Amino acid sequence: MEKLIQYRTKESLYDGAFNNDVGWHAAGMGYILVTENGKLIVIDGGTPSDAEDFLALLENAANGNKPEVALWIITHPHTDHDGVLTRICQTPALSDRVTIKTLLYRFPEEFVEKNGNRSNIAANLRLTELSALCGAAHHQPELDEKITIDGMEFHFLYYPYDCRIINHIGNCNVCSLIFTVQGKNKKVMFTGDANSRNLQVVTWLYRKRLKCDILQMPHHALCDTGLMAFYKEVDAKILLEPTCIAGDRAMHTAYEGKAHAADNVWAEQNAERIYRSFDGTVEMTL
Repeated sequence: MEKLIQYRTKESLYDGAFNNDVGWHAAGMGYILVTENGKLIVIDGGTPSDAEDFLALLENAANGNKPEVALWIITHPHTDHDGVLTRICQTPALSDRVTIKTLLYRFPEEFVEKNGNRSNIAANLRLTELSALCGAAHHQPELDEKITIDGMEFHFLYYPYDCRIINHIGNCNVCSLIFTVQGKNKKVMFTGDANSRNLQVVTWLYRKRLKCDILQMPHHALCDTGLMAFYKEVDAKILLEPTCIAGDRAMHTAYEGKAHAADNVWAEQNAERIYRSFDGTVEMTL
């Protein structure tokens, strides 16, 4: 049976201050997909502190056997997304417990952050080192590329193929991969920490082809990100929100004035079910 697991990261339990004075607290993000015949695909994972728990979740998904991850997708190179992979690959006692066949990521080195840094250069070096440490191949998806693993189809809708669109407007969140996963009965959209500019490009590129059953809300469902046109095209009835307690509270209170708060509220009101990561690890059939 095909299923999707949303992992409750440790950071999702953060319930402290969340404002412009202390910053936007990271929440982490980790997903496991299990195909009809038990193949495993990972999306991000969480922070380094999540490595042990996430690996145990993989072992459970592999029915207690040594898990073999057919594809490990990193949406973008921030620690709360690629930290689990980093800790596992750099810790022999952990890496011995899992086999990783292929790492998938695409971090264009021509991207320039708002502060002038070109962080993707170092990120690519780091992921290349991790690939070597865990003995995995690595793959960079092309725009509109489709990959099928045991009947589960991955369709890559966006990577920053033209960095002139996003240069100098933020950090590597805007380099997040956006892709869909088609199971037997449900279609899931993953957005990583994509920002509104990314969602605008995807909406323009794919227009009436974005309908999905399940949507991972972009940038931890925070109200600095969102796009009404995108949400209406996706029209998801199930939302995945890899958010922390404080972030969710701020989304609905202190940050209501942010540009995209109303867009995100619409997406939530349009949904029939919302899975917030701080409520606990959850799995659903696809």
